[in-house]
Amino acid sequence: MTDKSVADNHFNYSETGQGNELLEKSEPPRPFISEAYLRPRYAETDAQGVVYHANYIVWFEVARGEYCRAVGYPYLAIEREGYGFMVTDLSVKYLSPAYYDDEIVIKTWVEKTGRASCVFGYQIYNETTGKVCVEGMSKHAAVSREGKLVRFSQGLYDTIKPLVGRGPTKLTPFS
Repeated sequence: MTDKSVADNHFNYSETGQGNELLEKSEPPRPFISEAYLRPRYAETDAQGVVYHANYIVWFEVARGEYCRAVGYPYLAIEREGYGFMVTDLSVKYLSPAYYDDEIVIKTWVEKTGRASCVFGYQIYNETTGKVCVEGMSKHAAVSREGKLVRFSQGLYDTIKPLVGRGPTKLTPFS
């Protein structure tokens, strides 16, 4: 991996966020993008050593948790405030396979946010092959422990809102 080492714990984390700066007046703001690093374990592959398709969705969840930590609002803090993120929509585009022990980077950002929902974007890149494996989006609603729709806390909203923007994926964000 490019100057990154993969730890024994399967996932490593670093951040490459660029904030909400404008590159040019006509370009949309760049989002904060966090990166999680991993090597697929043998148990995550099929008999040919190819990563099983459902594992990418699990990796989205892990990377989403890392994103929240990176912006200073770990998911545990969100739960302590009395609510969580419920997935309401999910899109995955499979582009190229990943294999057992490849060097994988999962880029995660927030494409859109409102007061009670947000859309995360993902790009899973295989550093071993030099190809994008998967692009995806997931839309989440804020829900109470009872399953009722609620608003994000002001703290979470104020943390995430300035970091929102279009990521590298070619997918269109959910409405």
